[in-house]
Amino acid sequence: MVELVTVGYLTLDDLVLEDGRVLRDTLGGGALFSAVGAQAWGAAVGVHSCIGEDFPDSYRRRIEAAGVDLTGVRVGAVRSLRLWLLEEGGLRKQQLPKLSSGSVDDLDAGRGPLPEVYRSARGFHVATALPMAQAATIQAIRASCPGALITLDVWTEPFFDARPYLDPQFLSEVDAFLPSDKEVEALWGMADPPATVRQLAALGPRAVAVKRGEHGSLVYDRERDALWHVPAVSVAAIDTTGAGDAYCGGFLAGFVATGNPLEAALWGTVSASFAVEDHGAQAGMGVDPEEVRRRLGNLRPQVRPM
Repeated sequence: MVELVTVGYLTLDDLVLEDGRVLRDTLGGGALFSAVGAQAWGAAVGVHSCIGEDFPDSYRRRIEAAGVDLTGVRVGAVRSLRLWLLEEGGLRKQQLPKLSSGSVDDLDAGRGPLPEVYRSARGFHVATALPMAQAATIQAIRASCPGALITLDVWTEPFFDARPYLDPQFLSEVDAFLPSDKEVEALWGMADPPATVRQLAALGPRAVAVKRGEHGSLVYDRERDALWHVPAVSVAAIDTTGAGDAYCGGFLAGFVATGNPLEAALWGTVSASFAVEDHGAQAGMGVDPEEVRRRLGNLRPQVRPM
């Protein structure tokens, strides 16, 4: 039985490295990275998404072989989402849609209703998508799975209007809000991080975790009025694409398993550490459970209250 579900995009990414090499059709997308991040903890995970007929069958088989259920991935009369990821020094990059890409509007519409087999899941992560598509997804989950936990990540890009996120009701049905510091800065400001996370939690979520890349995350538990800094796991990072999504998947797995936002953030941080060790979502597939536990044990004493 599928315990956890991620909702969002699967992408085919062409990664242009700084030395001029191009890695074609690497597996990506927030729904996939987060599913892999959750699956690292042994959870039964499914993905609800839409892809085009151009998405290779061999990639589907690879994802399923890694233990991720694709019952909820619909093949629509659209093209898959294809992106250029351009490295620009260090681990910095910019993301651009390819001219051959399908549109996010068509892919959101093509996803369809939540499959019946996913309606008994205990937790859902709503990965980055257009704001109104995310709002509709949250409403649909609440209607069909009223007892499930919902986590949410958000997205800000110049090519769409992000102002719907500022509606005070947007977060009202979310159990944990998991934005990056970039999105928080763009939408609400980060001059006073402790005040900002409390402000966001007051809109509904029990937990808020602000992802800060190599600087870890700030994690707030509204019920305990407690705030912590969780550092990143020290690994040799090759590609940070999808690390924040993997964090969200690990957080969901931990939140559903323990009900503890801090423990969930520890799980998310460990999941992110595997995602950065290679290019593409495959970096986090098939990780060693012993190494997962080792990283968790090493991370736990590094947490600091704020």
